[in-house]
Amino acid sequence: MSQRKLSLLMVVCSLVGGVIGFLVGEVILDRLAGEIAQWLLIGLYFGQYAFFVGLMCLIAEMISPRLNGTGWKQRYAGFSWKMLVPSTFVMVGVAAMLLQLLYGSSFQAPSGANNIVMLLDTSGSMRQSDPDNQLFKAAADMVQKMDSDMKIAVVTFNDETNVLQPLVALSSQAVKDDVVQKLLNHSGTDGGTRIELALQTGLEQLTAAQQVENSTVVLMSDGYTSLDIPATLAPFKQHQVLVHTVGMRNIDEQGTRLLEQIAAETGGRYFNVEHANEMTGIFGQIYDMSRQDRNLVSERTGATADSTFYAILRVASLLVIGALLGLSLGLIFDNRHLAKSFTIGGAVSGLLAGIVLETGLSSIYLLDMAVRLIAGALLAVVLTLFTVFIPVPASGGSSFQKRRLAAQQSPRALGAGNETSKRFDL
Repeated sequence: MSQRKLSLLMVVCSLVGGVIGFLVGEVILDRLAGEIAQWLLIGLYFGQYAFFVGLMCLIAEMISPRLNGTGWKQRYAGFSWKMLVPSTFVMVGVAAMLLQLLYGSSFQAPSGANNIVMLLDTSGSMRQSDPDNQLFKAAADMVQKMDSDMKIAVVTFNDETNVLQPLVALSSQAVKDDVVQKLLNHSGTDGGTRIELALQTGLEQLTAAQQVENSTVVLMSDGYTSLDIPATLAPFKQHQVLVHTVGMRNIDEQGTRLLEQIAAETGGRYFNVEHANEMTGIFGQIYDMSRQDRNLVSERTGATADSTFYAILRVASLLVIGALLGLSLGLIFDNRHLAKSFTIGGAVSGLLAGIVLETGLSSIYLLDMAVRLIAGALLAVVLTLFTVFIPVPASGGSSFQKRRLAAQQSPRALGAGNETSKRFDL
């Protein structure tokens, strides 16, 4: 006879495990993002998350074996502890790695996705904003770090514009060194600030190369100029060119609002620089964004930001991770009935978590943390509720208990009993 059961203790413990996994995951993202490959980062993130959820669910059943019964606790709890790490950290972690590799792949790279145009302010006010010329040093560092499949153009501007480097493919170190020398040997600062002219010149560089679509423009300025924003930005919006803007600390309020509006209108981001030596780090962030280095638990930016394909792929990946998390609990308890209910529940919880991540992630740090916390809580709790919908044997026992007992009682199976008793047969 089968019954529908629910362990409230497991629901609570699973939630606690999910919260612990979330906290550890945030530390992993904060300390290792940018230091290791995305596939390894996400593998660690979900591997440890699954471990803590599995650990807390196992502890819940050890305290009160409502789903598995007291017989499980007496005879098979040791086997469950042995299965904890391989079933959670290893299995779910490896699956998350593979899914991240898939999600991070570019299946339809836009024609101009690898183009970056830098618009650098050389007006007279930059003598005070950047007395040590950190701007051009930061730009040079960024060029050196860029991949060989990237293209870059550099335009300096004050009262007029100067194309310091036309759009060129960074196909070799020699090309990079040439661009760097031009940046480091640029002429001094003088004159006013004509942002509109700089944007027009930058767009001309992309147009001349016939690779405007989905390119990236980086505009750095410490001044303000009056311009017709709708008319100036119309071609950028038409061709989905992102304009990231960087403002210096001494920029006036009007200048800040202008740079923020330019970034917002084109789908870019505004960065505020308190000290000139911060520009190297900011340029590095912008470069990483331009590379569209996506991961499953962070905001998707660049040309794929609004991609339906990648939205579906993220949600589907979380659905698979959720299903495997549920399956891992079934493996831990060595119970095919629980495996069925947890796997179905995990798929549903993964679907919900994926939707939350896809619709909620933004560029706001604290908000993104809250979104990941909600997704993690859903993933941990919902799957434990599905034992209500999928009935299990009234005894709560595993479907393998009879086989184990028979093996123990049969002289012929004494030698092979240990091997066959641990087999998980769905």
